[in-house]
Amino acid sequence: MILKVRHAMVKPVTVDAEETVLEAARRMIQENQRYLVVLQGNELRGVVDLYKVFRYTYSPGFRPQQTPIGELVDENIVLARPETSLEDALTIMVESNCDALPVVDEGLVGVVDIYGVLKAQPKARPKEKPVYMA
Repeated sequence: MILKVRHAMVKPVTVDAEETVLEAARRMIQENQRYLVVLQGNELRGVVDLYKVFRYTYSPGFRPQQTPIGELVDENIVLARPETSLEDALTIMVESNCDALPVVDEGLVGVVDIYGVLKAQPKARPKEKPVYMA
């Protein structure tokens, strides 16, 4: 069975592009998320991960309480479709150096991240006893 993105995607936690970086960081903590999908109205702007938020927040002169989170989003949005294979999604994430991909199908339907891909993989393999090395 070839696993698809739809097998590993989850409901996205979204944030408006005009919310401040500080508000977005609080949302990440409240929702226990490593990334947020950034929207401007109904338009997908991209994904911001925890690393990027921390990196900018601790940069000299950066004002997280005044800067919109939309300013941290990369211009090139990398997407996946529900029918994309998990292998292809993982390759895309590695090659584009991102941990999460918004999943679109006539609009935003989910998000898949590296952890979701790794969790879904054992479902494709037959169950066997793990071998532990001493």
